[in-house]
Amino acid sequence: MNLLSYNHNISSLFILSGRLYRKNIIPIMFLTAVLVAPAFLIGYAGMSEVESIVFFLSIRVLEAGITLGIIGIAFGKYFPSLGILRIFRSITLLGAVHVAILQYLLFITGVMGLTLPFPLNILIIALWLGGMLLTSMSQPVFIVEGGRGIRAMIRSIQLARSDLSRVFFVVVLSTILQFIVFAAFFTLFMPELNLNAEQNQSNSIPILMTEILNDPKVHLAIRWSQYLASLLFYPFASLVTGLLYFDLASRQQTLDVDKLEQFSSQMFGTSLSKTEESNKNDNDEIIEPDKVEAIDPEQAKQDKDK
Repeated sequence: MNLLSYNHNISSLFILSGRLYRKNIIPIMFLTAVLVAPAFLIGYAGMSEVESIVFFLSIRVLEAGITLGIIGIAFGKYFPSLGILRIFRSITLLGAVHVAILQYLLFITGVMGLTLPFPLNILIIALWLGGMLLTSMSQPVFIVEGGRGIRAMIRSIQLARSDLSRVFFVVVLSTILQFIVFAAFFTLFMPELNLNAEQNQSNSIPILMTEILNDPKVHLAIRWSQYLASLLFYPFASLVTGLLYFDLASRQQTLDVDKLEQFSSQMFGTSLSKTEESNKNDNDEIIEPDKVEAIDPEQAKQDKDK
């Protein structure tokens, strides 16, 4: 099976992503831990607002890293976590962060839409969810096609519109799984709360929510759930997004597999295919034989008579 040009359905995307994740779980978790570590350290220092921003950007950059990993697996049969980190030491990281910042601005726009009056808030939220859906493949677009910033997001929209129903089901199903994983961890770390609000008061629900959100133990439970979900589930979700991109790009016949193979060989040291190697050998310098003196037929006949 060619990972980059296989025609997937919805189930095969998740099944193959699970197999790749299970087979390469150690290097994938290592890459995830390295990328998420800055947000964790910032939160440990007490800068929670900055932590949330850096965490969001780190998860988006992880999608770019997982896309590079899929390329490495396709041609080298292994997940090149160290090679990906070497690539991120270059301007590639800045490009991935640029796309991530645009995705974050889109996310913040939707959150701000919650504060608007009805029905304007419904309209803004609908546009926000649609935008998040259509731009979900922006990081793979940047890594493979080199489109930066807005161009990566526009290209993602074009790909998503080519098979909108499948993109919708994949993104929604992945999001549902994400909430299930987060809820499972949150239930595990959720502390016992002593709530004193009376249930018969009309304002009891706001009071309960305020007490819950202001409880430091709840904040700690949310934090641990968030990082465990990012370590264990987000790489899987990024694999799904990456394979979805390669599937759609292959269907549109815009995917240059030979170029990706050369990229993988240069960046990760993977071997080229036999066809590529033979073409390379054919292009090697041709060694011409030494100059040979021409023989005169008449002179040769006289020498024979003697």
